[in-house]
Amino acid sequence: MEEYMNLVPVRNEKVELRKVEGKYYLMVPMESKLDFLARKLHGEYRRIELDEMGAYTWELCDGRRTVKEIGKALKARFGEEVEPLYERLMTFLFELRKRYLIEFKNGSELVNGGDPNGRA
Repeated sequence: MEEYMNLVPVRNEKVELRKVEGKYYLMVPMESKLDFLARKLHGEYRRIELDEMGAYTWELCDGRRTVKEIGKALKARFGEEVEPLYERLMTFLFELRKRYLIEFKNGSELVNGGDPNGRA
């Protein structure tokens, strides 16, 4: 787990966080030609609902903070509710990465790699 603490999550610039009727959503543009039918049925965006902790984590993925710093901010805001902190945080971040919603960088370079469980 320690090898992930200095990674810096960077949000996909095309994705935005919106609060709609008290719920948080990541609005992911459907740009692929294969999304034609989905666009017809659901509009231009795919929505991914987040809870308050997920929305706050998304906002912290600003390309400047490390995973360790994000974890400290989550702990300060949510206390024991975030435990086990780094296991939950890395699972969430790798799920975002798998969906191309964030990338990781180490310093100024993007990192290509699998998830913390060794899957590609």
